[in-house]
Amino acid sequence: MKIDEEILIQNQHGKKLILQKVSRGISYLDFGMTHLSRDFEGYKVKYMDRIAAPQPDGSFKMTDTGEVFARVQN
Repeated sequence: MKIDEEILIQNQHGKKLILQKVSRGISYLDFGMTHLSRDFEGYKVKYMDRIAAPQPDGSFKMTDTGEVFARVQN
């Protein structure tokens, strides 16, 4: 797994997370404590194994809780 991008996201209650866009490749993630498969591609929460799915409106939905997060504008 290789990290292509990190994105700061926030839900409607102000909770912030950092998403990592992961693609194929080898990095420290392959040798760490992650439980995701080595061929995983998509968005994961930094320091966790939680996965987010991109939505058509540009937001991200957590696959485990259904929480919706939007990108934080700089």
